[in-house]
Amino acid sequence: MLLTRDEIHQDKRFGMLTDAIVECDQPRTTDLFFQMVARDGRSLSDALSVVTAAEAPFVQVPNHINVRDGQITLINNDHTILGLRASASLTPFLPEPYRLLPLLQSVWYIPAGLDIWNQLLGKYPGRYATMKGMVVPRPSSGPVVWNQEQAPIVEEGTVEERLHAHLIATMSGDVRRSYGLFLGLAADESVRPLLRDQLLFLGLIDVQDTVIGRKARNTGHKALRARAVTDLADFIGWEQSHGVYYIGVPDMAIGPLYYSAYDAACVTITSEFPDAGKTLKQTNQTPLAPTEVEEMIRLLMEADGETIWSLVTTHLRNGKSLKSLGDAIQLGAAELILRTTVPRQFTDGQHPFDYCNTANYWMRTSDNPYQPRVLYLMANFVNDVARSDKLVSSVIERECAGFDATGRTPEALLRELDEAILAFDVPRTTAVANAYLESGADRNAFLAAVAVTACKFQDDPHNQKITLSAFEEYGHNATHLRERLLLAAARLLAGWPKMPGERDCYGRFMKEWINN
Repeated sequence: MLLTRDEIHQDKRFGMLTDAIVECDQPRTTDLFFQMVARDGRSLSDALSVVTAAEAPFVQVPNHINVRDGQITLINNDHTILGLRASASLTPFLPEPYRLLPLLQSVWYIPAGLDIWNQLLGKYPGRYATMKGMVVPRPSSGPVVWNQEQAPIVEEGTVEERLHAHLIATMSGDVRRSYGLFLGLAADESVRPLLRDQLLFLGLIDVQDTVIGRKARNTGHKALRARAVTDLADFIGWEQSHGVYYIGVPDMAIGPLYYSAYDAACVTITSEFPDAGKTLKQTNQTPLAPTEVEEMIRLLMEADGETIWSLVTTHLRNGKSLKSLGDAIQLGAAELILRTTVPRQFTDGQHPFDYCNTANYWMRTSDNPYQPRVLYLMANFVNDVARSDKLVSSVIERECAGFDATGRTPEALLRELDEAILAFDVPRTTAVANAYLESGADRNAFLAAVAVTACKFQDDPHNQKITLSAFEEYGHNATHLRERLLLAAARLLAGWPKMPGERDCYGRFMKEWINN
């Protein structure tokens, strides 16, 4: 049986956490979480079950776009759950003394991530209000609960019929029904693998045709939300993950919803393959040759959308494996980051990078017959951003050319890499990281060092999330260029603007939490 929020409410720390979160008290919220783990001896899964249930009502939004002064305003509200998912999975990459740091950073962010809808209207304090330059006092009414609790819905019919009902409710924007049907399905342990597959599918197919000249865009976040829900449910335990469901599942049905690109992929693959491509994962086993990988990356950066669409079709016709194509497209997403020089544009590259990571994860962990269609969405997303930001030229060769690593030990290079990232020095970061990787030094030491640096930043889970995506794909990528994924992770950390940029949580960790 799934625990309800009322049942989790009985935990002695629940009320204290809720009060600290609603009072926007980041240090107290984080210290309470730390006490649960370090002083009370609670497992991380138990602590996360309570903290997610405490925050869940207050991180909802009624829509993902608003209109201000006649213009569309984007509303993304999922950074708390994305951060918790990333930090839980990033933990093993860090040296033992630092392994609680990423989760403490993610919990620290929670009070800054409440009621994003009103933050952007200047009616509630938090990260987004601060980012917009607004100083907003905390209202006595507290954050608005935009989506109310929902009881599980268990309808008559087969599992397949119930799953389809959930799919349709989600795609039609019926938030309450989608959430209720999900809870009814999640209560059955035998159904959870199918439900996980469907939630990831729903997230991956909900992605816009183009980001060029758009404010109303989901930047692939629906896929990231879906993975955050399923990964955290695995980490915490599905029975104890009510807060995770309440945070992430209603949001899967909140508009705007984008299925046009997926529709186009369905039409294309149905016209090109006898069985609409549903057996391609089994029949296509040939990896791309190194020259084909390089050519695909080049075209993703330089070609038009029609050329990229046709390229995916051609490779599938020629028997190229889905995994190999996914690996190459992921490298294309890394190339977006490696060619970006304008700080505000790093967000454009990091979103397809994370989206492709989720898509590749789905293809590695599922045999869903519709996976070939998502390759078109991955390639389109990467190419669209490349064209939007005009990333036609590589810059890292020039940045790395003047760096002399002679006489530097691997340890010295890692110290310099940390310094360069924290100084937001993008060219130096790229050059130092490249020198370390080219030296052939220990990759695990590189991963650990970059992970620690990523966790020094607070109030922006993208730093930890893109690092995790890069590490995960590096571990699975079978191409000769896979180390460019690690280079992209370091560059993104230096380049993405930090908002607001304080390091209070890291300072508190080093002073009070690391040795306790």
